[in-house]
Amino acid sequence: MKTSPALLAFVLTAASALAAEPRLIQTDFLIVGGTESGCAAAVAAARAGVKSIVLANDIEWLGGQFSAESLAAIDENRGPEGYGHGVPFPRNGLFREVIDRIESLNREKYGHPRPGNTRVITTSRPVDSEQVFRELLQPYVESGQVRMISWAVPVEVLREDSGKRVTGVRFEQGEENESVTVHARLTMDASDWGDVIRMSGAAYEFGPDLRSTYGEPLAPESREDYPLTDMNPITYCMMLEETDGDALIPAPPGYDPENYRHHTYPKDPLWLYASRRVVDHYNLPEVIHPDVLLLCFPAFDYPVDVYPAALAAQLEADQPGASRKNIVEMTRHQRQLVFQNAREYSQGFLRYLQTEVHDTMPDKTHSFRRFRLSHEFRTADHMPPKPYVRESLRLKAMYMLRQQDTMGHSGRATNFASVMQHDGIACWQFEYDFHPTRRKFLTDKAPAGPWLADFRKGRTWGPPYSGRSLFPVRSLVPEEIDSLIGGQKNLGYTSIVSSAVRLHDQSMAIGQGAGAVAATCLKHNVQPREVPWNQSLLSEVWSQLTSTEQGAVPQTLWPFADLDPLHPDFVAVQQLAIRGAFPLQASQIEFQADRPADADWIGQVVARSRERKQFSADIQPPPGDLSRSEFATAWWALIKDAPEKEFESVKAGDRDGDGLADTDDPLPWSVETSSWPVTPISPGEDGLPPTELSSLVAAVNFAGRDVVGPEPFLLDMGATFSDDRGFGWKRELSASVRQRQRMPEVIRDTFLFTRSHDVWEYKLPGGNYRVTVCVGDSDHEQLGQNVTVEGQTLMENQNTESGMFHEAVTTVAINDGRLTMEIGRPGSKTNTCVNWLLIERVE
Repeated sequence: MKTSPALLAFVLTAASALAAEPRLIQTDFLIVGGTESGCAAAVAAARAGVKSIVLANDIEWLGGQFSAESLAAIDENRGPEGYGHGVPFPRNGLFREVIDRIESLNREKYGHPRPGNTRVITTSRPVDSEQVFRELLQPYVESGQVRMISWAVPVEVLREDSGKRVTGVRFEQGEENESVTVHARLTMDASDWGDVIRMSGAAYEFGPDLRSTYGEPLAPESREDYPLTDMNPITYCMMLEETDGDALIPAPPGYDPENYRHHTYPKDPLWLYASRRVVDHYNLPEVIHPDVLLLCFPAFDYPVDVYPAALAAQLEADQPGASRKNIVEMTRHQRQLVFQNAREYSQGFLRYLQTEVHDTMPDKTHSFRRFRLSHEFRTADHMPPKPYVRESLRLKAMYMLRQQDTMGHSGRATNFASVMQHDGIACWQFEYDFHPTRRKFLTDKAPAGPWLADFRKGRTWGPPYSGRSLFPVRSLVPEEIDSLIGGQKNLGYTSIVSSAVRLHDQSMAIGQGAGAVAATCLKHNVQPREVPWNQSLLSEVWSQLTSTEQGAVPQTLWPFADLDPLHPDFVAVQQLAIRGAFPLQASQIEFQADRPADADWIGQVVARSRERKQFSADIQPPPGDLSRSEFATAWWALIKDAPEKEFESVKAGDRDGDGLADTDDPLPWSVETSSWPVTPISPGEDGLPPTELSSLVAAVNFAGRDVVGPEPFLLDMGATFSDDRGFGWKRELSASVRQRQRMPEVIRDTFLFTRSHDVWEYKLPGGNYRVTVCVGDSDHEQLGQNVTVEGQTLMENQNTESGMFHEAVTTVAINDGRLTMEIGRPGSKTNTCVNWLLIERVE
């Protein structure tokens, strides 16, 4: 593999300078971790004028997930429409700049900007991504603003003021473990595992949060089966290059094909081949390079809840109790033992593909036997320097971002989030996405013998999806420790939210926001914890993030679906939106830039602007027939320099006086619990069954095969009636079940539908019963729905709005041993969508 000139020059320079590296360094801003978040923070701070920045990295490679972790199929914000539907709002900020550079380099090297032809939009070989990040930082290295230190492992955090303020970090650097101390006015922990936060004395959390902790709908209720070691798994991804011959790898230590035979991943190796392809020369004729693949798949995810016996013995030999630690609390050496075992497990999967799977393929053109591990990492085993890290420790921050804050308003993922924080600095959307977190041993030899990665209930990949959300400054800042902020995945959010805020673009956006916060704090000599409560400071952060100086692409502050950051009015729209100047509903995700700005709309924008800006009554809206975006630019030009109106605090620790402490209040300047007006929904329209059912006989959820419904609901998948099962349909309807992935509750998000007339029966002994039926669709309006129970009309031509439901109750007498429900009508042209049914005994 040919090494890039830029990288080779850096290696030679770093090697020659290593011995001369000073033992003491003074800087304004210390960033620990060369991850994508750390790099973004460094660039953002440098562009904002910070004169001295040190970026300390524990390896040589820059770029985190893009490069060192080998996640070459670049994950981005995604809405509930899923893959193939683009991103929920346009690429923006430093991520956009990096992607543009990557696609330009791809075109130069491979003949196509997106050579992977796979389900993600853009792919990039790790060595190419590393080059892009290095080139992104290079102008600030040359200006003297940024100084990079490689092979520097943090070993001690320096503190003053009775341990409440971080003043620097001591590192051990290189093979000789030379001690290098960096004194800094402000430090950011953008490392893989949050070691600076852990050593700083700042509070942090790890493992699953219980529902009682933060009130999250998806959180487990008890610690049983949810140990504190349960984390989103690590994965050693593999980059593979096509060859002309046999590239069989040696069997790694402990290789056992039984580890891989029992996984439920698609059995078709061609699906696996294409799902994370990085370069595709078979289907893209302009591509001038053999195929390159990324192997990153749940079949070799590596859970960290409990370890195989041999590894556990190694950990215990290193330190008694080490095998029972959460990985974030392990020493670096202990983690390396875990990583080595994970590397070998990944290599074992490749060996399995090259042998047992290869042998079953009639056409071996795309067999993995023809692919070798890429040499681009320059490691002895050709594996990436680091595993893909999905979850780290979680900083106990000024505010812990919770699932219920981030869900789409009214439970709809297509909406803006229920809470749009006043101090937002980055936008995001994704599903709450856990890969398998449990190591399931397959024989009675446990914890020895073969195993596979399995899910714990409630900790799976989506649905549900979040809404279009903001990330707040408060979730960067420790509860008590000063001169320290979080980054990468060491942030103030719950485990559930962390599973949705971990992608390439999200990490960069939050890092860029952190860099802007740092620059503002350093300029005004204030602590980061002051920024969320000071509108003038927040305004400066927002101005930095939307700056277009030095060729910057502005960052999105408000996630409109239809406004590109290169639009001439983008900055003004963003600045007004983040201040709440536009009259919006939660479902109005498009700004509609070209729509005429009518007098009513202008009047509302002006009035709402006066709530946030102090400007003279003499300032009037610009005249003329303007579009909405044109008006926004003209109006922002008139008021942008006016002072910000500061919010008035009612009392310390509860600024809005609503009885909810600021640390638990997602909207600390408002007594409301949501950013949007809450329209009361009657119990008969919310799609949720009653919580108290004293004489319940049966509860049935109409949903698909892979749905895990709540207790005590039985699952009806559209199958025909069976005596053994005791319920079912007159005809096969398994193709008529749907899950919309719009709402967190399965019973509201799923349904079975008919466009004609269908009959369902349930075996019941004779007697009187109360039957409740719910119809509706979490994502679409449904008109003309019809339901009868035992011949009684329960609903006739019933309409439900998108995301709304209708529940109806009747009492029936059963004399023939079966309850009969009929849905739809013969010859109907509309759907009837039944969600669930309850049967209660009536005495």
